[in-house]
This record gives sequence, structure tokens and C-alpha cells, in this order.
Amino acid sequence: MRQFRLGLIMGMLCLNTQVFAGTYPLGSMTCDDIGRFASEAMQWRESGLQPKEARQRLDQLKPEMSVEKKNMLTVLSLVYGGYGDSWTVESAGNAMKKDCETDR
Repeated sequence: MRQFRLGLIMGMLCLNTQVFAGTYPLGSMTCDDIGRFASEAMQWRESGLQPKEARQRLDQLKPEMSVEKKNMLTVLSLVYGGYGDSWTVESAGNAMKKDCETDR
């Protein structure tokens, strides 16, 4: 199941279309993609994965230094920061999706 999720995220990163929600730079990711990644990152945190290990896992997905990687690093910092203290897997995804859709 974990390999499937990683493959799904990698597939989302390989899309060639540019998507923008207002001024929020998304690269090939959609707000739904960002929400799904936030939920995935929250699962990592809840399973005990340390921030350094989460960063290594993100690097294994091999996103280049791009808009997508910057977005994913931002999500990781929020999940492993103070916001993540009060989030669940579901609420992390919902919060980041909504944040994206409102151009924050």
C-alpha cells in the first residue's frame, strides 16, 4: 500500500500541465494533490517518522527542486510544526487543500 501511495504521488509530480489557483504556484499539482500529500505526511508523523526521515522519504520521491518540491517541503514543515500538533490525517489534508484553494 505504501509503494502504491508513493507511486501515486510520483505520478502526480510527473504531470506536464501547469495549474495555477490564482496566485498560488502549484506547478503540476492541484489543490487536491496538496491535500493528499498533507494527509500522507501526517500519516508519516503519526506513525513516528521523524522530520529528517520524512525529508528523506520526500527525497526518495525524487521531485526536482521545483514548485512541487517547494510546496511539499512547506507541507512537511507545517505537518511537523505547531499546526501538526492539532491535526489529524484527515484535517491536515482538508486544511492544506482549503489553504491552497483560498490562495494562501
